[in-house]
Amino acid sequence: MFASTALIAALVKSKTVKANDVHKPVELSREAIESVTTQLKEAATANEDAASTAGSQTTVVDEETTLQLQSRVKNALQVLFSDNKARLVDVNHTVDYVAYGLSDLIFVYPGNAGGYLGQELKNWQSSIRNSQGNLVKVIEMETREGALQAVQGALDSTTKSASVLTSSEALLSMIPNIHALALARQPVVFHVGAYGVDEELVAHSQVDAVLAARNSGAIVLSSSTVQEAHDMAVIAHILARSVGLPVIHYFDGSSVNIEKASLLPYSQLATLDDTKASTGGDAYAEAERLLAKFGYKPFEYTGAVDAETVLVALGTSSVADAINKANAKVGLVTVRLYRPWSEAGFIASLPQSTRQIVVLEQTDGLFAFNGPLFLDIAAAVRFGSLARQSRPRLVTAQASSFTHLSAGHIPLLVKEAEEKNFVDLATGVFLEVVEEPKEEQAIWSAIFWDVEQDGSADAAKHVSHLLHEQEQVAVQVARDTYRLGGAVVNTHIVKNNKSVNAKADFIGIHNVALTKEFDILESANKKATVVLNGPWKHGDDIEAHLTNEFKLKLTQLDIKLYTVDAARIAEELGLHRKSTHIVWEAVFLALTQSDKNAVELLKGLYYELDSVVDEEGNKAELAPLVNQVVEKVAEQLVNVELLPPWTILEINDEVLPTRPIARAVLSEEDDDSDASTAVEEGEQELGEVSKWHKAAWQVMFKEAYATESAVRPDLHEATYLIKLSENKRLTPTTYDRNVFHLEFDTTGSGLKYQLGDALGVHGHNDAAEVNEFLTWYGLNGNDIISIKNADSGKQETRTIFQTFSQTLDIFGRPSKKFYEALASYATNPKEKDHLLYLISSEGKEEYKKRVDDTITYEDLLREFTSAKPPVEALVSIISEIKPRHYSIASSQKMYPNSVHLLIVAVDWVNAAGKKRYGQCTRYLADMKVGADVTVSIKPSVMRLPPLDTQPVIMAGLGTGMAPFRAFLQERHVLKAAGKEVGPMVLYFGSRNRRMEYLYGEELEAYNTDGLLTHMGLAFSRDQKQKVYIQHKMMEDAELLHDMLVTKNGHFYLCGPTWPVPDVKDAVVFGLKNYGGIDEKKAGSLIEEWKEKEKYILEVY
Repeated sequence: MFASTALIAALVKSKTVKANDVHKPVELSREAIESVTTQLKEAATANEDAASTAGSQTTVVDEETTLQLQSRVKNALQVLFSDNKARLVDVNHTVDYVAYGLSDLIFVYPGNAGGYLGQELKNWQSSIRNSQGNLVKVIEMETREGALQAVQGALDSTTKSASVLTSSEALLSMIPNIHALALARQPVVFHVGAYGVDEELVAHSQVDAVLAARNSGAIVLSSSTVQEAHDMAVIAHILARSVGLPVIHYFDGSSVNIEKASLLPYSQLATLDDTKASTGGDAYAEAERLLAKFGYKPFEYTGAVDAETVLVALGTSSVADAINKANAKVGLVTVRLYRPWSEAGFIASLPQSTRQIVVLEQTDGLFAFNGPLFLDIAAAVRFGSLARQSRPRLVTAQASSFTHLSAGHIPLLVKEAEEKNFVDLATGVFLEVVEEPKEEQAIWSAIFWDVEQDGSADAAKHVSHLLHEQEQVAVQVARDTYRLGGAVVNTHIVKNNKSVNAKADFIGIHNVALTKEFDILESANKKATVVLNGPWKHGDDIEAHLTNEFKLKLTQLDIKLYTVDAARIAEELGLHRKSTHIVWEAVFLALTQSDKNAVELLKGLYYELDSVVDEEGNKAELAPLVNQVVEKVAEQLVNVELLPPWTILEINDEVLPTRPIARAVLSEEDDDSDASTAVEEGEQELGEVSKWHKAAWQVMFKEAYATESAVRPDLHEATYLIKLSENKRLTPTTYDRNVFHLEFDTTGSGLKYQLGDALGVHGHNDAAEVNEFLTWYGLNGNDIISIKNADSGKQETRTIFQTFSQTLDIFGRPSKKFYEALASYATNPKEKDHLLYLISSEGKEEYKKRVDDTITYEDLLREFTSAKPPVEALVSIISEIKPRHYSIASSQKMYPNSVHLLIVAVDWVNAAGKKRYGQCTRYLADMKVGADVTVSIKPSVMRLPPLDTQPVIMAGLGTGMAPFRAFLQERHVLKAAGKEVGPMVLYFGSRNRRMEYLYGEELEAYNTDGLLTHMGLAFSRDQKQKVYIQHKMMEDAELLHDMLVTKNGHFYLCGPTWPVPDVKDAVVFGLKNYGGIDEKKAGSLIEEWKEKEKYILEVY
């Protein structure tokens, strides 16, 4: 199920939706959806079942929290209350659904692992009605000695039906009272998730405790798939009321498989609940009748009709799959109804050719050598109706689980059974991987590898949902919560519900670090498609990031390797850091379903939970966002050619695991909610403040603390530490605009950039202002604060001064979420009301005025003095400083160890008369030579034409000159090397020549040299009439037509947005008057050039 069931509770609680009618499907009106989405938005910060396979929670799409999406809102409601159409669900949700529909009282006994049975039902009880139209009482209990006494007490004075949802571990303490319930003929249904957790925290199926209750007088049913769990759950409730006895329905509680299952609507469940037994109260006969009604038998045989060896097991679908694929005279009897036991029923299920019976006993050693199932079968064979001469030989085969058995193991088991009375299935050849039959290799499957904190894991869930709508699929998830560096999630999707051991045709590796921890390609088919997350475009770029073993296997399997930089796409589109799964969904569709409309498929996965208009009047919406994601993926997805040297690499002998260990989650204390940036007190983990000595310990005892040093560990992109070598003002000091030139020494930093790239500068706040704020707020800048990195899960330690100087945007503009969070700390009621008023619809105008006045976080803290969050909370509710990107004004071919920037200092005075500064330009303008700067690289579309001889027409205003200086340097180097270069035309505009002719001397020199073949200089204030670059271009209309059309040149504009239409008009003028192209066709031609990246705009 791919939406939180909390959604359902929210829907029916809304006043626009009535509690569900017993006999009618829920109708989802637009008003209903709007009502529920409003409630979900308010609850978005809650920590709701994050580890649950119910799947996607609220997705905040952009960094400003202007658009929130809910995954498959409408489908989640349909799956539970509308019809019996098949859906992808897990076993816990299936059993919850049936138990709720067929009960009046539900007692939930949580297990010790996260995502326990019945966990979500307490959210339903006040609103959702069961199949009989009644509200259900859900009581969560503690497991202790004498458990079930509350159940007995509740049933003594009522005729209401009751269910108990529990784990096998808790069931042990209930056995004495199950005896009492059976004697009292109380029809209580126990749904039991049978599992245990070993010393490695690995959850596995465990039925020992269930078998311990076999003689309690209760009926015992088993199921092994999600569909069977649904059907057996329904049968259990009808059977309990029919014969007046407790029924224990157990299933594999460790299973995290998501499977296709048909859920009966409550209206149909109501008609099935027939309490009149037609078999005279005989429990076995009544159970047999009800099982047959759903297409099952108490003992189900599968396999060869002339089988000589028959395996017997308590409900295990994996063994049935292995038997069906094995080419041997072997059969399997699956015991569906274990109590009451029928000797006659068991013997009747055996083929007459049976010579030996192998009893598969799932046990961890709680019982003796021969367990309960073996003893029951032995008694049936010895004392049943079989003739003495036809009694088969009995063998026991034991293991804690049989999921590792494949078709290739079956002949080995038969052979050992012929020679031994006891077969240990947990050792030797049975633990070795046996190749599946050849036809199995034709099954299409996909595997996704994710680190949970990256926000990409939901992609696999959504992809499986998309595939499920096209054909049947099976999904298996392995999640190791205790991996150092964050939980790793492996999701294996297989079409046609086949074995999840099938080799993969598509593998998405969303965190490249996992290639060093796991043998990922061991699960890949030949010629499989593999996509890696990263900025690399060539084999040379990626080589250092992959192990020799991985690269060698790429070549051996002839893998089709792709890369895409999901972080870059997210940054360019302004996506929230936890929303990269949307990018990966688009990547999957681009590589595997290119014949389908990816935009429509992705739009079908989400519903807008919230969309607001920002201060500039822009509204974020789902459809444009999905279009942008698909376009960006198509543009940036790169097919990387495998390098020939990778075929002869030396490899080591280390054997890496092929899948994560699926370790149980013992608690869910700290799950990061991405639904909001607002923080309520006690709602999320806060930072921890300590004195300097704790940081000193971490440095002194690095091994003990696993301490790592990093420049900016909080940043997602690759960063580099470079040194300022020149800071030169280009405009006179008497001029009101400070335009300055910076040069940074990149020696030893590893920084590489392409022509046209932008340099992301991670600026600091002004040190004096930071110290002033800290003093006023009562903070010691030398104290240490540790903050948990939401992505890596690691603690990052800094001084408080570092945090407010380098990380927190304390002097930046706060969002509405900060107002809301601050209100929760206000002790003065008037201040609290005022803060909440500002973010309400009534306070819209005052809030807008504050935005226009650039009110900062600091301003709000000083204004509302009763609201004083502790520093541990401030680090969570104040946004981080974002990097500012500046077009690089140099070519690395000319300056291999340097990078140059052209910047104008930004400052202004607000309505209150207070001077404000651009945070990063102030940081750079005041920087001293020798200072270190943290930077990153942002790629751009500003690239020179493919051919050096193609003309280049450049139009730049002010600091928009930066990339064109790099263009000129690049072609100057080529020309100096003796290569022919094409003509270069520059249109440059600023206020006046004397004050703002940026790089004027260089431009004149290039013009004299002939590299810069033509210049159109527009200094708007040097004459009475304003002259801009579009006027100069209009004068050169014939030249523009010749360069762009005749000589196939490229056009570039960099600077503010306002001249864009005028510049386009100048180009159209040239095309019309000197090319005979009418205005409409000229406009269409320019749009075509844009698509081909021949007409490039970089405006801001």
